[in-house]
Amino acid sequence: MAEGSDSWKGLGVPLFGDFESVQRTAATDHVTLTGASGQTGDFLVCQNSSGTEQLVVTAGGSLVSAGSYLQLATPAHIKFGTIWTTAPTPLAAGNLWLVQDSTVMQIAIANASADLVYVDVAATIS
Repeated sequence: MAEGSDSWKGLGVPLFGDFESVQRTAATDHVTLTGASGQTGDFLVCQNSSGTEQLVVTAGGSLVSAGSYLQLATPAHIKFGTIWTTAPTPLAAGNLWLVQDSTVMQIAIANASADLVYVDVAATIS
């Protein structure tokens, strides 16, 4: 995809057009979005020309895709922040958890009926 080069009077991100931002210091964050105190609005919304949200980073930090799945580039890693002993409640269709039940690592998936399905992902954990 072509990189944009528009700017507002050469000083910053344009209101219209395309631009590229080039990081100048490798050790610092390239882009930081800081929410207001008590923020409830989303941090970032990517939408199509019809205004339909396609990808959202919520105020709570969740990544939400409008598609039926979120595709990760290969090779990809998913890091689970918590390993549960049982899947948390309430259940919602499509929820996914990493569960360690005794010595077996499992993925717990809530199906369309919000019933839990457990899939073993590793042999015995020592």
